[in-house]
Amino acid sequence: MIDSLLEKARKLYEERKLAEALKCYLEIEALIENDADILIEIALIYDELGFYEKAIEYYEKVLAFDENNARCYYGMATIYDNQKDYDKAISFYKEAIALDNEYYEAHFFLANIYDEIKETMLAIYHYQRVLMINPYHFYAYLNLGSIYESLNQDELALQLFLKALELDKQNHLLFFNLGVVYRKLKQIDLSIINYEKALQLSENYPYTYLNLALVYKDEKKDLDKAIEIYSQGIEKHPKEAVLLYNRACCYALLNEIDKAINDLKIAFSINKDLFSYYLSDDELKNIAKTNFFA
Repeated sequence: MIDSLLEKARKLYEERKLAEALKCYLEIEALIENDADILIEIALIYDELGFYEKAIEYYEKVLAFDENNARCYYGMATIYDNQKDYDKAISFYKEAIALDNEYYEAHFFLANIYDEIKETMLAIYHYQRVLMINPYHFYAYLNLGSIYESLNQDELALQLFLKALELDKQNHLLFFNLGVVYRKLKQIDLSIINYEKALQLSENYPYTYLNLALVYKDEKKDLDKAIEIYSQGIEKHPKEAVLLYNRACCYALLNEIDKAINDLKIAFSINKDLFSYYLSDDELKNIAKTNFFA
């Protein structure tokens, strides 16, 4: 009976019928005592259904008879992580790692938190641990590369991004990051190629349009091409004020003042904080002289 119930429960879970799967698991729980795997599977379903306190309750049931169960500490950590209760999440990820230092998922998400809270060296350490344990972890390469790029260790960042590329050639954020680092390394044509590839894979990230247009504007000195790319981005993301603001800069440099002012008015209506940039932006000084916004 238990085997058939368990088979049914797991099938329902695979079909994403979570409430029905949970009912089966609870029936199984009533028939057996202190089965850590079953209790953890119940906790996972409660977590997915948004019943976080019940999920924690089930993890604690396991810890009551198996205090060294790393999966429970990891499960509780992910709940607190998703709630952005980083102190508790860090504590539980550390517990999981203390019990199983090869638990690369715990290292990975702990690194994510450290990156988020600007504990950069700790983030680097734990991403490196992930890659020592699992050298095929795409996002560890991507995230660690992004950290090194932010530290201007661009050659090292590039090595990590290229390792990631060996694992996944369809991730737009990877090509975006390659665009960033190639520009910093003065390999402008490669930067353009990678930003264009990022856009082929996804038009839903406005900063790809922004960065590609900036390459044409600042590196290629091609304002018309930059405006074309900004315009494509604005068509896809009409509420992205930074695209409008930067297109206005191009128009101002071409002395197309009316177009620049129109873009600025829309940009400021979306994001008032951009106005402070306008006041000291040399590229907009010919508009500032008009005192249009005074």
